[in-house]
Amino acid sequence: MTGVVSLAKRRQAGTSLPDNAPVLRVDLAAIGANYLEMRRRYRGQVLSAVVKSDAYGTGLEPVVRTLAAVGCRAFWTSDLEEAVRLRPIAPEATAYTLMGLGNDHVRDFEASGVVPALASMEDVEQCARHAVRAGKKLAVAIQIDTGLGRLGLGEDELAWLAGRPDMLEGLDIRLWVTQLAAYNFPGDPGNAEQRRRLLAWIARLPRAPVSLAASSGVYMGEDWHFDMARVGSALYGVQTSAAWQDGLKPCYELSAPLIRVADYPAGARLGYRGVTQLTRPSRIATAVIGYANGLPQRFAESGTARLGDFTVPLVGGIAMNLTMLDLTDLPAGMPLAGQRAVLLDAAQPIETVAEQLGCAPNVLLTQIGAGTRKAYVEE
Repeated sequence: MTGVVSLAKRRQAGTSLPDNAPVLRVDLAAIGANYLEMRRRYRGQVLSAVVKSDAYGTGLEPVVRTLAAVGCRAFWTSDLEEAVRLRPIAPEATAYTLMGLGNDHVRDFEASGVVPALASMEDVEQCARHAVRAGKKLAVAIQIDTGLGRLGLGEDELAWLAGRPDMLEGLDIRLWVTQLAAYNFPGDPGNAEQRRRLLAWIARLPRAPVSLAASSGVYMGEDWHFDMARVGSALYGVQTSAAWQDGLKPCYELSAPLIRVADYPAGARLGYRGVTQLTRPSRIATAVIGYANGLPQRFAESGTARLGDFTVPLVGGIAMNLTMLDLTDLPAGMPLAGQRAVLLDAAQPIETVAEQLGCAPNVLLTQIGAGTRKAYVEE
């Protein structure tokens, strides 16, 4: 090995991105524009924003602030803890939680002004008992399992409630909620069956607004829109449907600094257990990013990075904090000091990478967001 070059340097005051760490750059303006695009398409009453799991890894507080500024007045979080974080930022908005009561007490939701989307009959019974003791109605949403599983009341439970109206007397039902199992395939016959079940099952229950559509549902016909849509992936510019959802802007750019460049001879082995053997003399850069930042190890098999206008392959596997790039085909003399390798952005979108890895795009976004420092722009 010859020609080792260190590119590490001290972080300069005023630098927009740190030169010693990977960064997920989040475009808040794109998130706001995506909400307005979905609002333009939606024919129901309320377009709510799903900001669960720290806004899909992009950061709950700045995202909620952005969405509230463009007119969003209803949000969905994972649980009460997230909803409490949201309340001071958007005090006039309605905050819903998706995971039912969880391990929290009904009175904690009431005191925080948060509406739980009840996920089981046990949740319903707890809320009904609390309403009787408190002597006032309790605001709730009720989830219905029309075919996805996981959460919500089934047909038999809803039929039992229809015969026991006293169980619901103390509940101010703000919303009946269900989710399509084949949301990403709009023409799937299972979607129509779930819609039919929803309407049939709630026909004997107290009237309340209905929420069925998520991001992909807004791109379906008006018959699917109902009273509230819960838009998540589309806000972040992530495609989650087999039918292309036009008008959305990716909000993310994942980049990492280079800290070392070295020349290696043909035949040299790189990475743990020599996973890569070089077939030619090569110039290899080390970028500060790895699986601890949410980058899947399989990304090394098919992923690429971009330096300026040039695309380079990954070599040597992905370690906890470091990844190697093959710069051999870059133009001679191309300056590398201060360069950042871009691994995800609109040019290499998260959907393409996720398809290569055999996972959902949101898997990548949430795990990268959870493991990577974030920087926010409002261009």
